[in-house]
Amino acid sequence: MRWVLTPVGLEPFDAAAREFHRSQTSGEPITTQVIEIEALHDRDMIEHRRIMATINDLAKALRTTPERVRAELLVATGNFQLLGELLGREVVAINSMSRRNMKDHELHEFWDEAKEAINTKLLARIADPAEKDRLAAMLSLQPA
Repeated sequence: MRWVLTPVGLEPFDAAAREFHRSQTSGEPITTQVIEIEALHDRDMIEHRRIMATINDLAKALRTTPERVRAELLVATGNFQLLGELLGREVVAINSMSRRNMKDHELHEFWDEAKEAINTKLLARIADPAEKDRLAAMLSLQPA
């Protein structure tokens, strides 16, 4: 879907954009309508789903939440900011993995580093040897 930026704003450029505009509008002229459009980075959704499924599997094996595993991986790969002390506690801001914040090549770089952290730190914490072997084999089969 492509749009053209004109002096009056965005206007549909191709058939997909015109169809999207038609489906969102009430028939008023384009210059009098507000249509919300969010700019997102392109994302390899197959790879993204594979990463999130792996994080979910790790969380189940570690008996914790996927959010905690994701946060641990982001910290292990340096994708965070240490904000310092706030109200008597150390505060860390974890970066987001959303399309709005992480481009596709950044996601791939993160995952390459995260796989090393998983192999060196997280797999050692899994109690079930069969599950540990299964996850290690799954990680070794994923493309670099």
